Amino acid sequence: MGKRTGVRKGARRSGNPARREAQQGLYSGNVLGERMYAAPTTADRSARQPGDIIPVPVPVLPDGLVVRDATRADAGPLQPVIRLADPDNPDGSWRAIPSVIDQSLDPEALTYARVVQVTASGELAGGMLALPSTWAFTHPMLIGSPNVRIIAGLIACLDSLAVVDRWRGKGVARALVAEAERAAGSRPAGKLGAAVLYATHEPELTDFYAGLGFTLSPDGIGIPTPAGFVCHSPIEGFRFSVKPLRTGIQMESMATPYGRHLVIRGILPVPAR
Repeated sequence: MGKRTGVRKGARRSGNPARREAQQGLYSGNVLGERMYAAPTTADRSARQPGDIIPVPVPVLPDGLVVRDATRADAGPLQPVIRLADPDNPDGSWRAIPSVIDQSLDPEALTYARVVQVTASGELAGGMLALPSTWAFTHPMLIGSPNVRIIAGLIACLDSLAVVDRWRGKGVARALVAEAERAAGSRPAGKLGAAVLYATHEPELTDFYAGLGFTLSPDGIGIPTPAGFVCHSPIEGFRFSVKPLRTGIQMESMATPYGRHLVIRGILPVPAR
């Protein structure tokens, strides 16, 4: 989830991916050779495409808290909450909350905003923003591809998550991660839904994500696609943790010229060779 989560003891975020990913190199290429394009050697061909949705357990929140979709009325109250996750970043995701909420209300957009509200007072105890992979639109392997929107939607990003001080340690963050999984992996009418969810976070949050079923990839992710093998890496000092949202997804840590990437097969059908 985020850069200063360890220091802030519960605020968790991925910050502003558009700004942070502009600071890093986006790598691509057939770095692992032809074998990366081959279908898995198994009788189960479902690994070549997203399959059934994996059920997400619903964490129990303390009495007096409820998780719900964010509304336009939440834009103002949610900004200081999300800013807890990235307090020193003037271009953090908190600035874009009004437009993110608008997108989340658009049935055509694969964007989701959730809040945890204190029922007695109406205050917000936490919030979460989940987006498609915006980096896909500027990746050199994908620019101009007619499939870029599909790829961006299939690889969901837990962009920001934060919990206010007095409600930390009560399961609010876990509930919001579960909401991100359920929302991103759902199948709106006529849409496929995401195949995986990833979060960018500090190393000290590795155990938190591992406890929720995520797999660590210190140097980034690799996606076999019809256009080629696409790599994407976090900026220095951060980590990626990834969780499948559907059956048939296979993940394997493999060495590449750019580091040790978590290769994720099954997101898209790719030609067998």
